Amino acid sequence: MAAPRVFISSTCYDLKHIRESLKYFVKNMGYEPVLSDEGDVYYNPVSHTHNSCLDEVSNCQMFVLIIGGRYGGTHINSSESITNEEYRIAVNNNIPVFTLVDSAVSSDHHLYQINGKNSDIDRDKVNYPASDNVKIFHFINEVRKNTINNAIHPFRNFSDIEAYLKKQWAGMLFDFILKSRNEKQSELTNKLLTDLSMVSRKTEELLKSVYGKLDQVNAQQVINSVSDTINAEKFVLSVLKMTGMTHLKNTDINRLVNTSMAKGWAQYLVDAADFYITTETEYPDGTQCTVLWPPKLGTGGFGVTLQEYENGNVIELENADYAHSFSFLKALDPQKKKEILERLLPPSESSQL
Repeated sequence: MAAPRVFISSTCYDLKHIRESLKYFVKNMGYEPVLSDEGDVYYNPVSHTHNSCLDEVSNCQMFVLIIGGRYGGTHINSSESITNEEYRIAVNNNIPVFTLVDSAVSSDHHLYQINGKNSDIDRDKVNYPASDNVKIFHFINEVRKNTINNAIHPFRNFSDIEAYLKKQWAGMLFDFILKSRNEKQSELTNKLLTDLSMVSRKTEELLKSVYGKLDQVNAQQVINSVSDTINAEKFVLSVLKMTGMTHLKNTDINRLVNTSMAKGWAQYLVDAADFYITTETEYPDGTQCTVLWPPKLGTGGFGVTLQEYENGNVIELENADYAHSFSFLKALDPQKKKEILERLLPPSESSQL
């Protein structure tokens, strides 16, 4: 059975005992530790040992970064440390990084940061008791300012490291299980949308054929009624697709039925089901927009952009599919409307009403 490989990155000499303890901890968790000083790295005869360490990072599934008081040796092709370059390889390969910093070094870093605006001293020339090079602080800032996976946890001893990693890895497993369940829900919703589209086409052709022969006077009216219902159902399925879930959890049938639909589909979802609207900034151009979000977002769920702001002007986005299907739902008679809205709720809840 394959086990996750965990790359342990740090300077070796000063953190020797921490690395040794980490090795046994990772093994006891059932994972495979990878340490350069333990011979776990393949040193390619045609490559420098520094590059061999970097190549091994991409073969691992997790990356534990320990930052201590020594900056360590620099990489042959860079002015940065080998540990720093290993970290960058992990980030570039989207490998989960778990960063821990010696608490004394963390205190030095805090002092370095608060002196950044102090014109009376040159903070780069100050001697810091637990850190041998200010580049350590630059490295911490690089990790801290990353847009994702930028958590940093201080430690005083190995027990702190062990407790932190146990919690993080347990949380990662929980997140994986939850996402797997939500992915199945999302797949079911997408399948329902596909099936509805096929049923819609088949139903329309069948009705045209049957009613065209049996009741030529009322045939078109019946066909239009069925078509309107199908179009209204598309709104319900589009809403579920937006949430990434199989039903809404923040509302009930009375609220869905009695909430006014006069202000449009987006405001209806806000009033009837606790959807909410935020103002977001899109990067890299900095365009601002308003986005409608579900109250709870499952795997595959998403927000829908309603407006964009350009040069002080508000640009309304059409979202034609939502508006079109909502118009059919709005026009249905109360009983038919209720039947369709019940499909937004869990089966047990809607069947009781």
